[in-house]
Amino acid sequence: MLKFNKLFGVMALLLVVGCHDAYSIPRVQPVHGGAGEVLVKDAETFRTAVKAAVPGTVIVWADGEYSDISLKLTADGSEESPVVLRAQTPGKVVFKGHSSIQLQGSWLVAEGFSFTSLDTSVKGSVLTFAKGCSNCRISHCKIDGKGSRVSDVDTKWVSMYGQYNEISHCTFLEKKNMGCLLVVWMEDGIVPYHTISDNYFYRPYTHYDENGKARNGQEAIRIGTSDFSMNDAFCYVSGNWFYRCNGERAEIISNKSCHNVYEENLFEEGEGSLTLRHGNDCTVRGNYFLSGGRGEVGGVRIIGERHLVEGNWFLNLTGSNYKAALCVVTGETGAALNGYWTAIDCKVKDNYFVDCYSGIVVNYGARSTQDSAPANLLVSGNTLVSGKSSMNPVIVMPGTPPSAVIWESNTIYGGKQKGVSLGTVKEKPEIVLPTDAISKIRNNAGIQWK
Repeated sequence: MLKFNKLFGVMALLLVVGCHDAYSIPRVQPVHGGAGEVLVKDAETFRTAVKAAVPGTVIVWADGEYSDISLKLTADGSEESPVVLRAQTPGKVVFKGHSSIQLQGSWLVAEGFSFTSLDTSVKGSVLTFAKGCSNCRISHCKIDGKGSRVSDVDTKWVSMYGQYNEISHCTFLEKKNMGCLLVVWMEDGIVPYHTISDNYFYRPYTHYDENGKARNGQEAIRIGTSDFSMNDAFCYVSGNWFYRCNGERAEIISNKSCHNVYEENLFEEGEGSLTLRHGNDCTVRGNYFLSGGRGEVGGVRIIGERHLVEGNWFLNLTGSNYKAALCVVTGETGAALNGYWTAIDCKVKDNYFVDCYSGIVVNYGARSTQDSAPANLLVSGNTLVSGKSSMNPVIVMPGTPPSAVIWESNTIYGGKQKGVSLGTVKEKPEIVLPTDAISKIRNNAGIQWK
């Protein structure tokens, strides 16, 4: 279990520098049963079982509905014999109100639980990998906020501290209170190396301020904070399905650390973007962005240095400016950690832009302090197809130095370019849409019990 985490640091580095076959993440299978199994049904019997837990212990929570249950699994398993906390029947253990699960230790697993009718009036995360936690996993859990009250109280549904932890095959539905849904918290001297894979995120609700503007802090995922944004995180985000994640109407994922990999995720009908907001050396590879005809659906936003955006599909996206299919942002001279760092030595390679309202937008900024154009931006091998004359496959904003962008071997068909005149083709390229790959993500993401 979780053997791949030990190797992830070296492998992720290889991936960042462009090795396509550097590694393949194995799918971790659910744990069901084992030696030392004990049945519990309340906090007291749970605490007793935890105190006696040794590697290989499986704590089984009896089916039923429970209110205001806070569980702390504090133990140490081993790679071969983790300590497991699981529902007796996946999905049949339902926690309500102010309930939570926290893992504290090493080689721990929690799986099969459902959370609903949440108490949104109090702070605290629902699922937590505590500080010092390592090689632990939470899988096949569901948090459903549909029946919860709308609240301004800022809480996180998932908080990840420690190192080499994983959250996978979980389903997150309709978070209605403020706060990012899943946060990787950076710590001094700690490189997280977490894995976030094969989860389903659905967050259509948006909190607005008194001026009618969407409030900050409603992302689906945030990795890091501004203060730690130049620290390495080496997190791997793969196989997730983000459906109508409109919380912020700006950022679906907010990257605020270095050396993270976002690979083969599906972003569908979400009014926002995967935003490389702070940090350097991140990879965005093989993801799929679909609008479903909804407005203001974006793709990827680039800020910072040495990012690689490669092999992604941007299909029928409707956003513009910051929410273009791909926006390379104007930086700020001498930017603070929470400012806009200049996009330097970034690469945009081998992507497909099909019928996007705004394809590649270079050097866009909305603040008066944004005065630093991208430098040494490589745009190579991309295919941009526009079926309508109103579409803009490429926009280079005024004031962009000609030397800012290196254009190589791009195929452009249709639409109208702005600020640049690149070579085009007269015949529409034949493109086979990746329907099978998209369906695979949809079918695999989230809980596997119904």
